[in-house]
Amino acid sequence: MKLELKTHNTGNQNTKDRILESAKILLASKGPEAVTVRDIAESSNVNVASINYYFGSKEGLICEALLAILEPTNISRKEMIRQAKERFQTAPIPLPVMLDAIIRPLVESEKSTDKSRLFIRVEQYLQTNPLSPYAKFVYEHFHQYAKLIINELHRTLPHLSASEVVWRYEFARGALIHLLANIEPGSTRLKMLSPKTSWIDFENEEAIIQTIVANILGGIAAPTTGNHPDYRTGI
Repeated sequence: MKLELKTHNTGNQNTKDRILESAKILLASKGPEAVTVRDIAESSNVNVASINYYFGSKEGLICEALLAILEPTNISRKEMIRQAKERFQTAPIPLPVMLDAIIRPLVESEKSTDKSRLFIRVEQYLQTNPLSPYAKFVYEHFHQYAKLIINELHRTLPHLSASEVVWRYEFARGALIHLLANIEPGSTRLKMLSPKTSWIDFENEEAIIQTIVANILGGIAAPTTGNHPDYRTGI
């Protein structure tokens, strides 16, 4: 099944926006398959017919909600990279600047009423349901942003092959999502591992950004795998 946006142009944006905001929250909390049109209608105080009128179908609404959650972060990344290229001109963008462009927009992304990041909730669903038509829809719409980042990382890390840059990009992305998921409200993972004290204030987004950049920097900047000794023998 190929998913497409089928929105209805209207001057009554308040109703449409209310439906979309409810859909974003419910999509992030339940996942696109589990959330129902009736759930969204009740949350936004409209009837089911209104959802079909404005969005064409549940699939049309979910696709627009996915874009509304995921696209602002990716647009911000693209803009930060554009500004960095303008700043450094023909030189490669320094790795800490590239990592900041990847990490900052996600840390500062939109939050739900419980202060959890909508992007993280949706990304967790997509990672565990890679064959979902919604995952395919997201991949098709956001592949361009991933390619932009990977291409710039390759300029920054010319000693690595193109395939190894992809691996390291996925390492950085996975570490970022995992770390942020573990400091979301309700997560007990880090509290269980370090019950007596917290390393950083989870409310301090700048501290979170700097900590994640510093931790990912060492891994993504490491020498190429081909130069490493066999970890089993040390040779």
